[in-house]
Amino acid sequence: MIVDSLNLKPMNQIARWWHGKGFGIQSRSDYEYLKDVIKEPLPYYAYEQIKSERARLIYRVCNHDKERKVTMVGMFTPEEQTAARLALHHEPDTTPQLAHLHGRETVIVSDITGDNAPLWQMAQEAQAITWDMGSIGLVRFVEGRYPEHYVV
Repeated sequence: MIVDSLNLKPMNQIARWWHGKGFGIQSRSDYEYLKDVIKEPLPYYAYEQIKSERARLIYRVCNHDKERKVTMVGMFTPEEQTAARLALHHEPDTTPQLAHLHGRETVIVSDITGDNAPLWQMAQEAQAITWDMGSIGLVRFVEGRYPEHYVV
């Protein structure tokens, strides 16, 4: 097949840059989520305890979505688990059941191109908003919204 022989990595990098700057995101709430949570440049008070950039991202997501049910799927470092605990003030759920998820729930998936690729594919087909950030993915279930997939 011709598509298999093409190197699509440069196109994926262009898509990440394009959506990472907010271009192509039509929904105002998704744009604000990108700018205020995923790409937030200002430090949080808990950054003194959290050193890695990925753990800081998990902290920002959990802090923003703490009124929602937050589920973490995959292998996370102890620092990333601590970041989620700091933001949520309790242990996040670790049992994914995407068929039963709905409403106001957020799922953080690690290793979306490896072990958790089937789960990530199922999330993209669900009625959800997904954020693909290379090694980690976010799935946000919002009632009444059409599914969207962003590569940032």
